[in-house]
Amino acid sequence: MTTPIDLVAAVQARLRDKIPEATLPDIKGETDFARLIAEKRLPARMPAAFVVAPGWNANYQRRVGAVSHDITQGVAVVLVQSHAGDASGALARASVWPLELAVVTALAGWSPAEGYLAFAATESRLQGLGSAGAAGAVASTLSFVTEWKLHAKEARP
Repeated sequence: MTTPIDLVAAVQARLRDKIPEATLPDIKGETDFARLIAEKRLPARMPAAFVVAPGWNANYQRRVGAVSHDITQGVAVVLVQSHAGDASGALARASVWPLELAVVTALAGWSPAEGYLAFAATESRLQGLGSAGAAGAVASTLSFVTEWKLHAKEARP
């Protein structure tokens, strides 16, 4: 049986290990990202990365006395970038592209723990963040998945 881990913490540690702080100075989590969205503001230091866990799916099989789960678990890295005076977002977009490549290189093919399959990159989405307080800001969301197994004994009343 695989021992479940905090996937967000593992991905944050991997990004800090593989991407120099000078390149990506701010790597935070879900609560920090939610706070920025709620306050409609940009991060104090940019570029910034926010690691979020959008959820998981499971397929299961019942056997006598046990249930086996094949779990597919997602993680997303949201990169936020802005350049003062660049209302079009062209400079922000140009500077976020190398960060996207650095994140994909750091995570794709990497297994976060024993029993987890290597991450597969599944999607990239780019959007403007003008409503977050700065015209020209962009966010790039990179999505990944891993798989692991969970076996449980069936509990009887």
